[in-house]
Amino acid sequence: MRKLLVARIIQLVWLAPKVGAGELGRAGELPRIIASDGNELTRDHTHFLGAMWQLGKWDNSFSSLIIPLGTWEFFEGDDFTGTKMAQLGTGLYPGVTERGLRNDSISSIRLVSRTAREAEERRPC
Repeated sequence: MRKLLVARIIQLVWLAPKVGAGELGRAGELPRIIASDGNELTRDHTHFLGAMWQLGKWDNSFSSLIIPLGTWEFFEGDDFTGTKMAQLGTGLYPGVTERGLRNDSISSIRLVSRTAREAEERRPC
């Protein structure tokens, strides 16, 4: 039953109108992260709409993510300090460890860009 529910959530997220790489989302859509404290988007979840120098009750609790819009950096310490574990863009991440993040170890997040194109333009040559 749980796997069916997770599959349905994933299906609904991906059936929503898609945004191509480098394109802006729907008018007024904000870059955001949906974080879950269980693998495969199970258990409790929350939404982050911008840079968070501290995650409060969600400190060290991320196990899976959905990133509908934006490119984000993930840090081990508060205030964007410690190890920068990864930079991730739009996608579904049912297990953060598969993308270079340590489970339950994220303490701050920062928006790098709204779109994939913008992130590519910011990369040093």
